Amino acid sequence: MKFAGLILFSLLYSSLPASALKLTASQMELAAGHPRPSYEEVADIIAMAEALRDELSQRKSYSFSRGWWVWDRLRARYVDGNRRNRNELLILQAVFRALILDWHAKLETNGEEELMFIFFVTTAPGSKVERQLPDGAVLKRDYHGGGYHGGWGGGARMRIYEELVKQRMLTEEEQVRFKKIVYQSMSSRFLDFTKGSQSADNHSFGNAGGIAMALKLFPKAPQAREARAWIDRIWKHLADFGDWTEWNYFPYGPIFLHGMIDIAEAMGWIETEAELIHAVGKRVLGFIHGGGLRGGPNCGSPVFPDREALYRDPWNLGNYRVESPGRDGHFWYRLAQHYRNGHYLWAATQSVFGGVPPKAKGKDSFSCAYSKRFAWFHQRSIRPTVPEDTARIGLLSSLKNKIPERLYLATNRKAGTPFVSYFLYPKKDQHLDSLSGQLYEYVANGAKFLHSSGKYSMLGKGGGTGEESLDVFLVMNGKNPFPLHPDRAEDGDFIRKNTIQLIASALKVESNAHGDSYGQFGWDNYYGGGSRWIRKSVLTREGVLIVSDTYTPSSKLGAGYLGGPIWHLAREEGQKEGPRTESWFDAPAFEHAWWQKSPQRIRLTLHPGKKHKYGQLRQNTSQDLEPNITTFACSPISPGKPAHFLSVFTPYPVDTLPPEVNTIISDKGSCSALFADIKVDIYPDGTWRVTRPRSQN
Repeated sequence: MKFAGLILFSLLYSSLPASALKLTASQMELAAGHPRPSYEEVADIIAMAEALRDELSQRKSYSFSRGWWVWDRLRARYVDGNRRNRNELLILQAVFRALILDWHAKLETNGEEELMFIFFVTTAPGSKVERQLPDGAVLKRDYHGGGYHGGWGGGARMRIYEELVKQRMLTEEEQVRFKKIVYQSMSSRFLDFTKGSQSADNHSFGNAGGIAMALKLFPKAPQAREARAWIDRIWKHLADFGDWTEWNYFPYGPIFLHGMIDIAEAMGWIETEAELIHAVGKRVLGFIHGGGLRGGPNCGSPVFPDREALYRDPWNLGNYRVESPGRDGHFWYRLAQHYRNGHYLWAATQSVFGGVPPKAKGKDSFSCAYSKRFAWFHQRSIRPTVPEDTARIGLLSSLKNKIPERLYLATNRKAGTPFVSYFLYPKKDQHLDSLSGQLYEYVANGAKFLHSSGKYSMLGKGGGTGEESLDVFLVMNGKNPFPLHPDRAEDGDFIRKNTIQLIASALKVESNAHGDSYGQFGWDNYYGGGSRWIRKSVLTREGVLIVSDTYTPSSKLGAGYLGGPIWHLAREEGQKEGPRTESWFDAPAFEHAWWQKSPQRIRLTLHPGKKHKYGQLRQNTSQDLEPNITTFACSPISPGKPAHFLSVFTPYPVDTLPPEVNTIISDKGSCSALFADIKVDIYPDGTWRVTRPRSQN
């Protein structure tokens, strides 16, 4: 070990207690639970900061990717609080010294200081645990750095360093050491900017934030020109297509989106690239509604149950029980902050708190936490504004290619308004598979009745079991037990993936003046070349969902096939599986919005047919989905003959009886549903009507 390294190592620890190698019980208590919801009433902040620094610096490993996001939000809390709370700054100082400067000095004692890197490795081969540099040196993940994902925390590290320098919280020697770490991390030994991701995805954008900040703070760092060229390439990929294409929003969406803001901030593009940033932001904004609940094409995004914990720490917790819940809300916070935009601020309130209830009450723990989290906006008279939307087609690449990606049924996005989401885009990405046409979200009356039914559905990664794990229309050879699709094109079976084509002329969305909405879409080559599936849906203002399916098989299908809709309802304890004679099913809601105090249930009524069969089947779900049960209707289908199915979902409170539902399907495919003095008609030409007694209009 170098003599200079020994001197600096001792200097770094000069302010720590003599018992630094073994923390006392009181020190461990001081070092626990950071970042804390508040540091305002800490009796001895110096002792706390020293204990935290000592505990962090002695760890055997630390996440160089996700582990830094919480500290970046503490930095934002300090800055947006007008830099008044010096206690927060002292905690940030302790964290940075422990996890960067002390960590480097610790490696130096072992002669490994030249192996530390704080961005990412694009060229070194190996596993998620270890990678080997060209000179044979072995890098250990979360010890020398973070591997390929390690750069996800790079932007956070650089912003914290920038703030500490600005506040004169680092010595000249410490700044010299950090510069050395940055320079070696940017060297060609670790980074080859021509390898790794060269397109717009969570890997490239998540990593590029730290690189962009390094170029801002250290413009003469090694490979500065190569780094700028790489950032230009990945940004051009985003700009040329006008969007990015990762459907797995949690956790990858916030990683990409924060990276987009990181790059724009550091490169000075916030205003010059505003049109593109808004286009991406508004597409993602379309995923959000005011129901206090959320689903996704492949993840259920369950609600975080401990409201009091959320109110205590709204900077690090959020409304959804997902990976890094505070990350999503903070993206919207940052976007709203840059553009002083009320719609983005509304999205932040939805992600952090699940929004405001339909009838907000007076001063309570919710409103106090709400005021604390969004004080920066309140001080500037920026208020959340609900986007004014009705039923609509959400576009991918709205500035360039205008590709239909999702279909939304709703008349507005206020709290309590029913909301339904379908996924349309037929191309998969590396994380998802055949989701086209899936109904992935149905929220009404402050309850979620349908949500994503399959994660990594056909990738063999523990999600759904195959195409039967999606809320779509399924077609199978009758020799296989419906709905267990074999997911392979052999022995007469067909698959949807890479074959179906969206029918542009079939797309339609409308809303009426009474709060009802209608949407339809269709697919060609749906289970066999020339086959066609058309789905039409009405969502009433009461939250009732009526879905009409028409499937016309081609001659390629031949005889002996079964078809029908499959729905994934919430599972109950002791629920029976197997066939059943009744054409209706009853289920609880998957979950409720925090403000809904009246538990809801759902009744699914399937139009009865002479040859229809009904049943339920328990299947596996991935880790971020609540247990569900596959519910289905099927009947034989014949080439060239349209088959019609009608599904009616009626929500109701648990302490009441479900409404009686009557259904009609004509020979030509006209569908009607009658319930609670309301009649819904859906016609083959795409027209529709909701009829109520005059007193209800």
